[in-house]
Amino acid sequence: MAEERLIDDNTDRDKDKKYRFRINEDGEEELEIAEDEQPQEDETDEALYDTGMEVPEFTSDDEEAATMTPEQLFLARKKEEEEQEESVKKAAELIAKARALADEGQTEYALITLDSAQKERPDSADIYPLKLSLLTDGYKNFGHLEECVSVAEKLAKYSSEADRAQISAVFGPQILTEQERVEEENKRLRAENEQKKEERRQRFSGQRRRAVRNLLFAVVPFIGLLIAACVLSGTMYSDESGTLFVVTIVLFGLAGVALIASVLLCRPLARAVRRIRLNKSDSSTALGRECTAGEERATLLRRLYSYVYYVNTITSVDAKGEVETDITEAPVSDKD
Repeated sequence: MAEERLIDDNTDRDKDKKYRFRINEDGEEELEIAEDEQPQEDETDEALYDTGMEVPEFTSDDEEAATMTPEQLFLARKKEEEEQEESVKKAAELIAKARALADEGQTEYALITLDSAQKERPDSADIYPLKLSLLTDGYKNFGHLEECVSVAEKLAKYSSEADRAQISAVFGPQILTEQERVEEENKRLRAENEQKKEERRQRFSGQRRRAVRNLLFAVVPFIGLLIAACVLSGTMYSDESGTLFVVTIVLFGLAGVALIASVLLCRPLARAVRRIRLNKSDSSTALGRECTAGEERATLLRRLYSYVYYVNTITSVDAKGEVETDITEAPVSDKD
């Protein structure tokens, strides 16, 4: 019968392995690795319990959902769906109320109600056609242009194809007409502004030239008097009569007067230079600011048209003069 004994190898490399010596048939000892013999546990399949609930999938980033039991996760998802249904219902009620207020002519209250509906359901498709219609007074007024651009952007994102096509047919030509009018007005204002700027530039340049001339009339004598006084100051004590001393003092005094005049004459020059610099900016005059506002308005109109225009819209006018709108079967472009 083979004699066995176990030893532990405490080396860093094989510290987790166990070895044993055994006597072979020839009576010699030999070393072999001892295998851990652990009893095999009987693996029993756990019985699956069907709760009848479908557990939604969640990502690994959803830490809260990952810590929930299937029952808790199901109830949380169910509560979320109920809240969404309630939100949709409330938004629909607010939109219906806004329509009723708009029919009664209470535009401000209708817009406030639509704002509440937008906070409740920002992705509701029925909010933005009505809101755009109210802001533009039936697609005729561009008084709230920035807000119209914001609403039109959401209109292009959330509203249905039928609403977009109808608004594109009715509002698109109005936008183009207003855009052409604004651009023509901008051209006239820009030409007038450039003419006024040129007139002011010539006047300010003349003021600068006169200021430079007057400054030179003071600076040149100051330099000449200062040099003369410095030259005489070296020899004034050699004159026993004291004449050079008096002349030197007088020259220094005149140089001081010329210096003060030079300092005072620098101010008109600085003012003329500042006016020339400000004349280049459009924000320094009312006409220039009007030109800038007109260019910004034209930019907003172009953005508004890009959101309102629906590429798959075909419009025609029937015998009664009413606009008819059809939608082609072509897919909607992502650029719209």
